[in-house]
Amino acid sequence: MPRPLEQRFARAGYVFAGGSALHLTDHLRRGQDSVTEELYWAGNVALIVQVVIVTLVVVRDRRAPIAAAAGGFPLALGFFAAHWLPAWSALSDPVWQIDSWVWLSYLASTLEIVGALMVGVVGLAIVRDRDRDRDRPGRLAPTA
Repeated sequence: MPRPLEQRFARAGYVFAGGSALHLTDHLRRGQDSVTEELYWAGNVALIVQVVIVTLVVVRDRRAPIAAAAGGFPLALGFFAAHWLPAWSALSDPVWQIDSWVWLSYLASTLEIVGALMVGVVGLAIVRDRDRDRDRPGRLAPTA
């Protein structure tokens, strides 16, 4: 039976996958020309990282927590900077400047940020939990 932390990690992965899918759908709905070329490519790199993280989480790969901890926080920060800050660079796409179905853009962006934070937080908790288990007194160190 999975431990509660592992169950939370799986749920976080599904929230992140759902938020990512909704965000991608929103961008496809708006069209490629709705963002700058720089943001288009940054978004594609981010999408590759998202797919790797979600895949590792869903298949319960042992590397999933470290990937989620390493990728979740920077992705959340990038999504926040692109969509929730006033225009600051070619990587900006503020949600309040979107012309149609604004509610969908707000929802998609929020869910993606929340999902990225969730996998990052729970992934980090699992990594720390594993470190504590490995460093417990009385446990034999692994041999080479």
